[in-house]
Amino acid sequence: MPQSLWDKILIFPFRKRILLIILAVTAIVTGASMWHRYIHIDDCLFGEEAYWLAKEGVVKVKSFEGILGLENRTMVYHKLNILCGAAIIKLFGWSVYYFKLFTFAVYLLFFYVFYRFFRIFRDRNEDQRLLLIAVMLIFTSPLMVYLSFTYRPEILVMFFGFLSYFFLENHLQDSRIKWLVFAGLSAGLAFFTHLNGMIFPIAGAVLLLFQRKYKSAFIFSAVAGLTCLLYTYDLWQGDNFEVFMYQIRNWPTLRFGKTYLGNNVLNFFTLKLMNLLNEHQRFFWSEKVTVFSIFFLGSLIIKFRTLRTKYRSLLIYTLTLIVALSLTGSHIAERYMMYYYPYMAIITAIAIISTFDHTRRYALKSAFVLLLALQFAFTTFQFVRIFRLNADYPMIQAEVLSHIPDKDPKILAPDEFIFNNIVDHRLLSYHALKYYQDDIPVILPQDSILQRASCLRADYIVLDHFITHDDHYTWFKDGIIKTNPYYTEFLKDGDYIILKRINR
Repeated sequence: MPQSLWDKILIFPFRKRILLIILAVTAIVTGASMWHRYIHIDDCLFGEEAYWLAKEGVVKVKSFEGILGLENRTMVYHKLNILCGAAIIKLFGWSVYYFKLFTFAVYLLFFYVFYRFFRIFRDRNEDQRLLLIAVMLIFTSPLMVYLSFTYRPEILVMFFGFLSYFFLENHLQDSRIKWLVFAGLSAGLAFFTHLNGMIFPIAGAVLLLFQRKYKSAFIFSAVAGLTCLLYTYDLWQGDNFEVFMYQIRNWPTLRFGKTYLGNNVLNFFTLKLMNLLNEHQRFFWSEKVTVFSIFFLGSLIIKFRTLRTKYRSLLIYTLTLIVALSLTGSHIAERYMMYYYPYMAIITAIAIISTFDHTRRYALKSAFVLLLALQFAFTTFQFVRIFRLNADYPMIQAEVLSHIPDKDPKILAPDEFIFNNIVDHRLLSYHALKYYQDDIPVILPQDSILQRASCLRADYIVLDHFITHDDHYTWFKDGIIKTNPYYTEFLKDGDYIILKRINR
């Protein structure tokens, strides 16, 4: 179809050379943003779990003292991710950057599998823009910009989930059993990494049933199910299972995933229906995912007939993942959308290529360009935020703690102080106070929270800028310490305030 001047202008951002430039620039900025990358709360929590597993052979979070017994034994954890973290500590030592680099290495490995998928299942003579657009949509996503360098399990789950789909597509092409075995193993490892990974065994089985491959569905499910059992490897010792059930039923953040009617929790089936009806909230949770969601949902609508006829397995698998996560997931959170991202990106790329190459729908083409511009704007905002937060936190925090003269004091401090101070100090996390507060319907006054810290026998409390400017947990708002019988101000050092227990 001959291109008009307006066509050439609109298609400019999706030309192969421009896409390569976009990817190169994003890669350079991503690399620069890793230098002294700020420490995320999840780096701290999961890093500490891995630390005690490596040092004492038991997963625990000593800094969360007084919360569900987590300081003695943590049974609810992301198994494979933490096992990998413990191995990293034994091999390389204790540093937040080892964990972050592990996540990023898995991220790069995912893109290699993604590339292999396109090499095998797409016509090699087809425009390479399909792969480049799909990669660009993922790589420039604001959500991926910061989670791809954070020690969380989602990247690992996404990798194993897509690897399972890759092997399933191989099986649908040539029916060899080995692909089913590999697919089942990969889906099971996704579950072993995170309980939400159960959506991949479900989606794989549903896909094979839709394709009327009943024997294949049985083999895949059997292999996936056996691999999922790895998650239970430590549940049958002593009272571990009882501890697991207690912790998973009372996990602090799960209160945000429950649906209430008055003072009563809705029955199980009604709750699941409500989760399904509220699934759209995940897609529009924040600017990190909204643009990508609009890209995907718009593409799904305008190209549904094409997807149903030419990309049936992709459509079935993607929709099953979305429904399965809404029904089985613990709560709605935007980070779990990452599990869908590879499939969303492929569907969106198909719609973009089809629209620009085979239609003259200028309004739709303009909408795609506008959405791309918005994604870049939100990604730029995300990078700016990261650069503003970046600093050499381990060095800064070591300097702050050097002012404390006592031998072996117990210190309540911001979460990121565990890097690298957990080796030489007894640390309590600020989250030990937050989770304590979350079980109380009103915000506690400062003297009550200081009393709680004293009960935990914290010899010192370290406050930073984020704590003194927290708009929800306002106990230390503006760094004002009221007269109380528990703690007194010991030192101010830049943005840090150190309090010392009075009666020790």
